[in-house]
Amino acid sequence: MRKIVLSIIVISFIAVMSACGESEPENSGATNVNDINLDPLAAELNIPESAEPGDELDLQAYVTQGEEVVDDASEVIFEVWIDSEKSDSVMIEADLPGEEGIYEVSHEFTEEAVYMVQPHVTARGSHVMPVGEIIVGDPVQEETEGEESNDHNHNHNEDNHGHNDANQDHDHGDHSHDHGHLHESLSLDWKTNESASVEEEVSLQVEVEWEEASWVNGEVQFEVWKHGDDRHQWISAEEVEDGLYEAVHEFEEPGEHHIMVHLEDDEIHEHVQYLLEVE
Repeated sequence: MRKIVLSIIVISFIAVMSACGESEPENSGATNVNDINLDPLAAELNIPESAEPGDELDLQAYVTQGEEVVDDASEVIFEVWIDSEKSDSVMIEADLPGEEGIYEVSHEFTEEAVYMVQPHVTARGSHVMPVGEIIVGDPVQEETEGEESNDHNHNHNEDNHGHNDANQDHDHGDHSHDHGHLHESLSLDWKTNESASVEEEVSLQVEVEWEEASWVNGEVQFEVWKHGDDRHQWISAEEVEDGLYEAVHEFEEPGEHHIMVHLEDDEIHEHVQYLLEVE
């Protein structure tokens, strides 16, 4: 009788253990590598091109990762400032989570000026920060009149010194970049080749100095687009050496491409544009 009872206990124990073993794979929590999204984070800034003083505008960032919309960003902060006055910028935090990838804030634009808008998006271990501008009122009127006056004086000087001006144009005609209003303490050395091939990895490199020393721990992004194309790609650069920032990119189409280098830290926000021919 004891042997019969013992046999029943052993058989029951084996049956229970077998059932547990069969159910373990379903509850293991393992993630299939094919389910991991490895595409880069992207943010598209949706803002109006112009407005009038006193307008309150909706500012939107549409955040995606490949074809997937990103509603689980850990932080989205919109920074707004008048061009060349970044030290007086305003920070506006968007509500979380996002809705179908869209994060939105509202801001009143009070002055007649060119405003810069930059969402700082942190999500899934990445950070992107596209930049756009809104022209409020007619802030360039005075500047335009001044330029017309300077053009008149310049044309008068050309009549007297046409030969020298022609030589000057020849000396500077082959520049492939636009510094804009670059801060006098900042200097850039573009170390990327002037041409590239389709579907070939290109190392985008820029060396940056601030006050004649290497600019370290900065935030650098390359904004890349083909001439005439509205689709812009944002690529975060890595500081591979002190002051040297690099990112690898593969161009999909031939033609002339623009590369806008965005540099930012607590003191500066600057951008410089370069051109690259893809064959």
